[in-house]
Amino acid sequence: MEKEKKFSQAAHPLNWYEVAKLMHDNAKALHDMPQGTITYSDGVKSITRPTSNRSVFLLSAFAMENLLKAYLIYENPHYIKDGKLKKQLLNGHSLSKLQKKCKKVPAPKRSLHIFEKLEVGVNSWARYPCATSIERESEERAVTPEFWKAYNKVFDLYSKRLEKLLSKKWKNPYGEVGYVEFK
Repeated sequence: MEKEKKFSQAAHPLNWYEVAKLMHDNAKALHDMPQGTITYSDGVKSITRPTSNRSVFLLSAFAMENLLKAYLIYENPHYIKDGKLKKQLLNGHSLSKLQKKCKKVPAPKRSLHIFEKLEVGVNSWARYPCATSIERESEERAVTPEFWKAYNKVFDLYSKRLEKLLSKKWKNPYGEVGYVEFK
């Protein structure tokens, strides 16, 4: 039982949130640093993107995935019981499905499009040189200024709500109660 309790402490929503913030901060740093561009031409059309486009997109997607999983664990402590993560947390990288499972996220309908856009690249061009199957093939999307602004707005909105929730009492799957103090 002691090992299971330690595992639940490691899987605390705060830890998922900290990883989300780390990935988000790294995506921001990479996005904001001076960078080169790469141009691809198939003879008909040319596409030019910053060299960091894929990495920024992927880090942003993983940041949001960890943020959503923090919410899911907060709402469903039993997802981290018995020394393992439950399949509800591990099934794929569908950010829109994860977001729809969360009950306490702010503005779920207004923010859904960000999760839908991010999930397209996670199992395709942002993560691998090609999609995992022909059915998942999609063209690389640019991290446009508009998308970047919208992504940051949603990340900040979700972060503030999660911090507010974690500042209240939270009961882990073993009945231990705690809270987080943010400064």
